[in-house]
Amino acid sequence: MRTRYLGLGLSALVLVAGSLGYVLVGTHLYQRYHLAYANYQFAPAGPCGALVAWSPPRTVYTGLYVNSPALLTLRYSSPQPQTLRITIGIPRFTQDESVQVQAAEAFQQRAFKPPLLDGAAPNGLASTGDRAGQIHLRVQGSAGAACDVTVPVTLKSAEWMHWYDGAASTDNSPLLAGWVTPHAPAISELIGRAAAWMKQHPESYAGTPALFGYDGGRAAGTDVVNQVNALFDTLQSVYHVYYAQDNVPYSVDAAQRIQLPQEVLSAAFPTGMCVETTAILASAIESLGMRAYFIIVPGHAFLGVALGDQPDAPIEYWETSDLNGGVSGSQANIHGDAEHAENLAAGKILRVVDVAYERQQGIQPID
Repeated sequence: MRTRYLGLGLSALVLVAGSLGYVLVGTHLYQRYHLAYANYQFAPAGPCGALVAWSPPRTVYTGLYVNSPALLTLRYSSPQPQTLRITIGIPRFTQDESVQVQAAEAFQQRAFKPPLLDGAAPNGLASTGDRAGQIHLRVQGSAGAACDVTVPVTLKSAEWMHWYDGAASTDNSPLLAGWVTPHAPAISELIGRAAAWMKQHPESYAGTPALFGYDGGRAAGTDVVNQVNALFDTLQSVYHVYYAQDNVPYSVDAAQRIQLPQEVLSAAFPTGMCVETTAILASAIESLGMRAYFIIVPGHAFLGVALGDQPDAPIEYWETSDLNGGVSGSQANIHGDAEHAENLAAGKILRVVDVAYERQQGIQPID
């Protein structure tokens, strides 16, 4: 009898354990499902016969858009297998991106990044500021019936940098390379004026008669330093660029207005904060075929320049906050080197944005 009761007890224990395991596994799967779709909105199936889950952004930073991997990721399924045509676009900003997919009961997903309108530049909103827009989603089923969904979006001007996207846990600082615009007319003019300045003040740049970049690997480190000094001195003494102090909210989910070099240099009273003045010099340096860097430390950024075209070439630094202090390029170089050494020793260099490397990753100038 005891054996019988023992067997029944063990059976009951197995059943309870199995039930508990089933509940725990089910709860875990539900939590995973909920997490996966927490940020997604479900569009009603409607006449198209498909279920679409998407998470459209509320804000699009137009200056970052050209270098961003995608506008959004969309998930789709269909109780009955069918062919769907999915179209996404932002009227007056992008073209429509339309794809044909085979939908089944299980969810599938696809990233969308509609191309900009023909002839549109990513900085097209720089002068007009932010504006309201709409993201339009259209799903057409095999039977020809279609479902349309439109959601509002704010199109931020191309001057705005979103340093860190908290929702996606994405560090956008590499996209700062987009503000380096070597082909902007104002940068060509800066290089021309700097070349004239060097001819007028040869004693300040001994042994370096012109701006020639790395000169096919023949330029010495002192040549590179002299060229950057000449560019700095031209901003100081010819353009009279005024440095405006501001904090760089790196690693913070915050947006910051960053003028493009063309905007700063074409202003009647050119003024720029650390990121803007560094971008101006980096643009001229890249235009000359040299390698530039943004060095980001707490609340601030300054310039780095490789002294040669070799991957292991040493780097010198310039502090652009010296621009409105009557300081020469050579003094700004001494200040920058000291600042880099100090921050390196203190472990405060938060990020180094290598413009040449980011170009290889597909980050292109936005002007």
